[in-house]
This record gives sequence, structure tokens and C-alpha cells, in this order.
Amino acid sequence: MPAVKRPYHAPVRIEQAAQTRDRILDAAAAAFAAHGWAGTTIASVARAAGVSPQAVHLSVGAKPALLVAAVEHAIAGDQPGVPLAEREPFRTAFGPDATLQARARALAAGSRGVYQRAGPLFLVLAQAAPLDAELAALWERARARRLEDCRRLVQLVGRAGPAARSKVTDLLFVYSGPGVYADLTGDRGWTGEAYETWLAAAVEDLLGGPGRRERPRPARRR
Repeated sequence: MPAVKRPYHAPVRIEQAAQTRDRILDAAAAAFAAHGWAGTTIASVARAAGVSPQAVHLSVGAKPALLVAAVEHAIAGDQPGVPLAEREPFRTAFGPDATLQARARALAAGSRGVYQRAGPLFLVLAQAAPLDAELAALWERARARRLEDCRRLVQLVGRAGPAARSKVTDLLFVYSGPGVYADLTGDRGWTGEAYETWLAAAVEDLLGGPGRRERPRPARRR
């Protein structure tokens, strides 16, 4: 009598592989945040994740790919596949009708959330970028995306001229950067709440300073 083959449950295998990858990336994020680029090894991440070094390579890749994936995994949080600009509070910050105060508070809350998840990894990425082309490309993309977001917010609020817009964009880029968050919540001992409160006030003051002009809103039809 021929042996009966067991059905191959591909969805189960796929789910198990995804869970293993998530475990590896969580372990990698913790290791990079605690020990930096030089102090983190594939072997140490594998031990923390409860897998073999080969499993890390097969699931994610070599060390540069591991850091890239860990950064992206941390940024995504519990909403993988959803761009930050499409999530609250960033959707409010860059929406068409929000007030200046609402935009500032939304940007501050969103920045705090991202940096609490991925702030230390951004700093590790900045340190490691000169050592690897893939990491350098990711770092430059992240900076360019954040700079474009700053430009967009300044344009939404409105400034008197190109020089004012450029200066405010530069300052907003610095204020909202991961280095400032790391300095304040690390070296200076600020809480996340204190950082968010400060950033909201700083952004509102910066965007509402001299040279700002309200963009006209279309009249409502009666």
C-alpha cells in the first residue's frame, strides 16, 4: 500500500519564517543599540534570537543587511508596509487643513514615536555609513526624505521668500533630527514627554516666526 503523503502547509512555513525573522530583527536592534556597529556580531544576534548564525544569513543576510533591516523593522513598528506619512500623527502634520499648533504637536509626537523605536539605530547607521555602500545609501535616503518633509512642512505653513524658507527648513531639519533626541533624552536625561513638549513648542515658534504668511484657504460655498 503506497505511503500517504502529508499535505505541505506553505502558509504555516511562511508564518514561521516571518516570526523567526522578526525575532532576529528585534535581537539585532537591541544589539546594535547597546553595542554599536563594531560591537555587534552575527553570532551574538543569533544567540539572542535563539537561532544559528546560518539562519541569520539565510533570513536576513550579512551584517550590513542586518542593520538595514533592523532600522526598517524598528521604524515600521506595529504597522509594517504603511508609510509614516500615511499614519497619525504625521498625517495631521502634513495634512491640508491643520493649524500651525496642530502641525507642530503632530510632528513632535511622531518624531518622538519614531526615535523611541529607532533613534539609537539611526546613530549606529550614521557611524557605519562610511564603511559600507549599502548603509551609506540608506543613510542618505533617510536624510533626504527627512529634509524633504521639512521643506514640505515649511511650504504648507508659508514663508515670505526663498531665503526665509531655506533657513527655516535647515533649522527644522536640525531640531527634529535623531541626534538632538539622543542628546536630550540620553546625555541630558530628558523624558520622552519633555522632548515632545519642547519640540512642539520649538517647531511652532520656528514656523510662526517673522516672515510667515498664512496661505489663503478657498472660500466655502454656501
